[in-house]
Formats: sequence, C-alpha cells, structure tokens
Amino acid sequence: MTAVIDAWEAALAAEHAAVAGYDVLGPRLDAIHMATARADQQAHRDLRDATSRALTAPGQAPVPAQPDYPLPFPVDTAATAQRFALTLESRCAGAWRYLIAVAASTGQPPSPNLRADAQAALTASAVRATRWRRLVDPAKPTVPFPGI
Repeated sequence: MTAVIDAWEAALAAEHAAVAGYDVLGPRLDAIHMATARADQQAHRDLRDATSRALTAPGQAPVPAQPDYPLPFPVDTAATAQRFALTLESRCAGAWRYLIAVAASTGQPPSPNLRADAQAALTASAVRATRWRRLVDPAKPTVPFPGI
C-alpha cells in the first residue's frame, strides 16, 4: 500500500507544482490564452484540493506545497509560457498515469475510486496538454499514450 500512497502523493505534488506554475504564465500571455491558463490553473487547484482531502480520508498527511518551484527553462515570452504550460500538463499526466500503474499492480487501492479518479485526472491533463501543444508544435498536436 505504501507504493500507492507514494504515487498518490507524487500526483498531489505535481498538482501543487501546476498551480504554482500557472502563476508564472500570466504576464506573458495575451487575453485569450490568459483565460485558458486561469481555467487550467483552477482545474489543478480543484484537483489538488480534492486529492488532499482524499489522502486525508485514509489517515495520510498530504504532501504540502513547496515554497518555490524552480523553472525548467526561462519563461519570458508567450512562446516559452505556452511551452511551460505544456510541460506542467505533461508532468501532471505522467504523475497520474504512474499512480494508475502502481494502483493496478498492487491490487486493492486505498480508495475504491482511486483508479477512476486518477484516470479522469490523466485524461483532463492530456486534453489540456493537447490544447497547449497545438500552440507550441502545430505539426504534432497529439501524442500517443499521454503521460509516458
């Protein structure tokens, strides 16, 4: 069960990072893309809060947000902001996909809906990633098996 909890905590950590990461995008995006970023950030905030509550239910102490999240590259233009949004969504998709794999391999997850909830989170991040990927790389707007 510890492996499942660790993977679940990693997914929560990815959600914390996404919420913080979307704050970086604001000053670099136009109004249309800023509205998208705000909606995406709210989706991550809602998922982060729901995940924290779900982890608390079986008696776990949810991993807290970090005081700072280093940027993987400079985010100083609209193009790099869009690429960073894609990075955030891809990382979240990967974390949720990993949780699904771990929960499936260990038998009974600590929550009866864990795998379904993780699949919904993976799908939502994959859809958001596709929207950002269309801006970053219009020639390759989708990827097979998001989160890998």
